[in-house]
Amino acid sequence: MNRGFSPSLVRPNLPLRRPATGPGTVSPRHIAPPFHNIGTCLPQEQNLANGILDGTLRCTRCKTTCYCSVACQTEDWKAHRLICKPYVPDNSTRNPGKFFIHIQSKEMTETLRNITMELQKTYGSSHAVEYKPEIWEICAVRFSLDQNWYRGEMMSVDLDRQTAKALYIDFGNEEDVTFDRLRPLPANIDTAPPFALQCRVAGVTALMGAWSGECAIAVRHLVAGKNLTFTVVESRNSSTLLAVDAHLSALGKNLSTFLIDQGYAVKEHTPTKPRTEQDITALMTASFENFKRLSSGKNENTEAQPPEPLTQGVGDTFTAIVTHLQSPSEIICQKLENASIIQQLQMSLREHCAKTQSSEDFRPAPGTVCCSLFSEDKQWYRAKVLAYSSEDRVCVGYIDFGNSEEVTLNHLRPISVDLLVLATQAIPCNLAGVKPTSDTWSDEAVLMLKHLVCNRFIKVEILGQRDKMALVSLVDESSDPQINIAELLVTTGYAAVDNMETEEDAREGLGSGNTAVDTQALNKLQWSCVELPIDGQKVVLVISVLETPGEFYCYNYNSEEFSFHMSMHTLAELSSALMKHCKTARTSFSPVVGEPCCALYSDARWYRAMVQSVEGTGKASVCFVDYGNSCEVEVGHLRAIHPSMLKHPFQAIRCWLAGVEPVGGQWSKEAVQRFRALCVGKQLNARVLSITERGYGVELECGDHSVAAMIISEQLAQPFGQETRAAVQTASASGPAEAAPVQMPVPTLALPCNETFQPQVAAVVSPSLFFVMNPRKVNVEALQAVMKDVAQYCSRGPQANQSTPPHGAACCAQFSGDKNWYRAIVLDTTSTHVSVVYADYGNTERVPLSSILPIPNELLQHPLQIARCALSGKECFPAMWPPEVLELFKIQLSSRVQASVESFDGVFNLLMLTQHTGQWGSNINTVILGAVQKSPIRAGIDVLAQVTQAPPQGQTQASSAATSSTDTGKTPLGLIGTALGQSE
Repeated sequence: MNRGFSPSLVRPNLPLRRPATGPGTVSPRHIAPPFHNIGTCLPQEQNLANGILDGTLRCTRCKTTCYCSVACQTEDWKAHRLICKPYVPDNSTRNPGKFFIHIQSKEMTETLRNITMELQKTYGSSHAVEYKPEIWEICAVRFSLDQNWYRGEMMSVDLDRQTAKALYIDFGNEEDVTFDRLRPLPANIDTAPPFALQCRVAGVTALMGAWSGECAIAVRHLVAGKNLTFTVVESRNSSTLLAVDAHLSALGKNLSTFLIDQGYAVKEHTPTKPRTEQDITALMTASFENFKRLSSGKNENTEAQPPEPLTQGVGDTFTAIVTHLQSPSEIICQKLENASIIQQLQMSLREHCAKTQSSEDFRPAPGTVCCSLFSEDKQWYRAKVLAYSSEDRVCVGYIDFGNSEEVTLNHLRPISVDLLVLATQAIPCNLAGVKPTSDTWSDEAVLMLKHLVCNRFIKVEILGQRDKMALVSLVDESSDPQINIAELLVTTGYAAVDNMETEEDAREGLGSGNTAVDTQALNKLQWSCVELPIDGQKVVLVISVLETPGEFYCYNYNSEEFSFHMSMHTLAELSSALMKHCKTARTSFSPVVGEPCCALYSDARWYRAMVQSVEGTGKASVCFVDYGNSCEVEVGHLRAIHPSMLKHPFQAIRCWLAGVEPVGGQWSKEAVQRFRALCVGKQLNARVLSITERGYGVELECGDHSVAAMIISEQLAQPFGQETRAAVQTASASGPAEAAPVQMPVPTLALPCNETFQPQVAAVVSPSLFFVMNPRKVNVEALQAVMKDVAQYCSRGPQANQSTPPHGAACCAQFSGDKNWYRAIVLDTTSTHVSVVYADYGNTERVPLSSILPIPNELLQHPLQIARCALSGKECFPAMWPPEVLELFKIQLSSRVQASVESFDGVFNLLMLTQHTGQWGSNINTVILGAVQKSPIRAGIDVLAQVTQAPPQGQTQASSAATSSTDTGKTPLGLIGTALGQSE
């Protein structure tokens, strides 16, 4: 994004950086290159031959399947998407005890290039044959990522599975290969020795008998890909393993010294043994006795006790950053929403410690809290004293971040009472649903977990408690598609499936005390509803329950949840599950207005329902959420609903006919009957125009005729009148504090026509709605003025939205990183959260509904810096985009794309997109439309539409039987039986 001013002035800031787990902490995006060579290792995305390519294209997601062109990939996507998994780097063990280096030499580089080129010439076009290698044999092996041939040594051979483990002797990485990727090494290949030299760090051994994943990360960050001078200290195993050391100029010490200083290793001849729990207890006891012996008459800091932990409830969800982890069973995270609080705490600590001098009399007791100077960034943090390792060195744990280190006593300061008021910000977590594949978590599993969650915003949901830690699920929402961390660990073989604790187990554990999880939140339920697209797409609706044109319930006939997965069959299965559940649920139930439950209908069957009101006569009014009809039932005929029965969205969608209002203020019987005759039992084309607390305001078409226009022409309704518009104008004139939400469409930039540019895509909803950044130069002063106006407006505390804002609406959103307000566009909504794109910066975020405010028109006078776009050819677009086409479109946009604006229709910039790969390009518009025509979901919709065009049978009877939605004599199925009966 081209910005001519300092981003720190008006751009949302990232949260405060936390203490790292040790020196040399690196971003997980770079911790696992596929070629684990130390010294002159190759970059992550290069081929083994340092630049030799065979012209093939790989899937950008799995990086394994190759294609000759984008058209070829598009054709194969229907099948490939079922097996396409995100690429997981090869995390074979590489640590100070085993790594590979290349010697810098022109002769070596030339020889290696010649060997690789000869192998490509010999086997590059060969057909697949079966070759059975011998163990330790040197063969030609085809590497999975680039499909080129290299020399490999067979470390193991499995004849039953027809596989072998190959070590690429010229590069040091390993992988499992099938026999059809092996060939005998040709006689004309140079017999040069392996160019990857296997090494270990000389003079040291792992502290606990095995190198930790944290150590491997730190060492890889210091030496991988760098030119270093290695000294061979010793040669072992007939010169196949070299004990080496290297001077690290950045640290001014040798690699072996660094490992010892950081506590990763001890000198090689120092005997070590794993410490048992008894050993650790003895050490802690000795440490405390040593502390008491040396602390007589000194300030023991006994009044500074640890603050209370953060209280979390089962079912709570929040966005977090992982600050420290040891394994999937030991994860520490912080709430992102508390970033500003933590930042203020750090400033207060800095000011406090600047005024407090070091004192020889300060010797805090184990278990107390003080201020500690972190060795990596030289900043002060709250720390708990864990133990004394010597007279002047103490081990502390940072209570807001979870990591620990050993410091000298002069790096500690007493802490004031004010700095202990804030609860500890570190939330100890245990990843739910997984367990190690062996007795303990492997270093590879820990490395993979760090790769997936560190330095990212992660959605955390608390599912229960285990070992006094929150049992959580972790989801990376920034990835596409979203990644469930536990599922990915299991899929990639780093973890095994673990049985979750039941709700009763969680209650028992939480009831024992000493927990940070709120026991009152155990019964917190979460549910969702089927939503309609509001980006202008047309959908097919089928009315299930009709009260008036101002209130009716319907199904989205295009929706995957209804047409293909939920349908009547799934609703029937859900009803059976509810019957079983309610027969065994004998406990008393107190209905709560606005909460879901199970309700017994007059047909003696149980259905999902929402409590609308509770009467003093022992009755409650409920709405059957999958059908839309309401009735009164006895409280004794209600049961608590199990969370598992809420995983399917509520199917009935509440709507009202947009653009009309009743004549005289109330809908007449004739108007309701005419509306029913036009709509019930038919498939209606619909488009959402707005959303209110009454539901979706929709425009309906029956055949080629507007339903609203027909009832207006028959004088059964009148156009939405002047009183409403006058009220809106009056509200606007009263000032920004009374502003109403801006409805779609929000004014958007008109991009220059017939000019080619490289778009910076900010957010993608579908090919018919996506946003790109303004490619023109920004008026910096005007934008800064708008940001100040937004801040002033939001600081006055305007009334927040009482209902969920519609998709595509403009709003003011509070960025979680700095708690400042910015102009934004709504992308998606739930009952509690809103996904937005910040309209002047292009970043996206999911924020609570409380962080959304309506925006007045005057704050939209300066153009938003994102432009609303769609692919040209909208007339050919489907009403519902198939999921595989949406994913394909996002993949296309992730590569190099050129855009040109064909026209601007007042709402959308209609773009022609071209993808450039190598020396040629492909038209993305053509690719997407071609994929739509081939989509099985689209074909299924077309067939369904053809089948259901016949007039419904029994429509008259069903219509008359459905006169009142609260009639206790009819089934909760309402009118849907009629609407669906025509397809039988």
